[in-house]
Amino acid sequence: MILTFLKNYRRILPAVLAVCFALGFVAGAWIGPGIIGKADRRAAVDEVPSAQTVSSAGIAPAQESSPETMIVPAEGRTVGVYGWYRDSVMDDWRFRDGLDISCVSGTRVSAALPGSVTEISRAQDGGYSVSLKHAGEVKTTYANLNAVWVEVGQQVAAGKPLGEIGVSSSGGVLRFTVECDGESKDPAVCLGQRF
Repeated sequence: MILTFLKNYRRILPAVLAVCFALGFVAGAWIGPGIIGKADRRAAVDEVPSAQTVSSAGIAPAQESSPETMIVPAEGRTVGVYGWYRDSVMDDWRFRDGLDISCVSGTRVSAALPGSVTEISRAQDGGYSVSLKHAGEVKTTYANLNAVWVEVGQQVAAGKPLGEIGVSSSGGVLRFTVECDGESKDPAVCLGQRF
């Protein structure tokens, strides 16, 4: 049977290709309008201006919050990426839950998204850590700060300075972490995304 097919493949192959092409055309005609319709609806929603409400005092209109783009929190060079890495000092595998950015001492660290300060803590090496909560159950943390310029409960805009990097036992390295719905995410992937 296989030998018969191999002898006749030149006659059978065009028919098989024609059937595959026809099935692909039918599937595209059936699925395509649904995809285009969704794209058109999404574009129409994006074009609608954001709703405005007047405050109870009637002084100024408040705009509905729109998605924000996550920005880089500090100027520097990435020296450690998110994920598993081999620690040459301890000679074992470790998991880095954020992005390590080497900064010059005194570099300002800014909020990657607008949000509220939920926690400020101090590590054993003397460095500070600041955590922010953002819309959509997103949390960002900025560790190894030398100085902190915000308070718990304070609302901050994207780009608002939170503190500065200083030299500590971890050097002038900012550890920037991101969590979405309680799960650790790669900050390098999140940067530039809208939240």
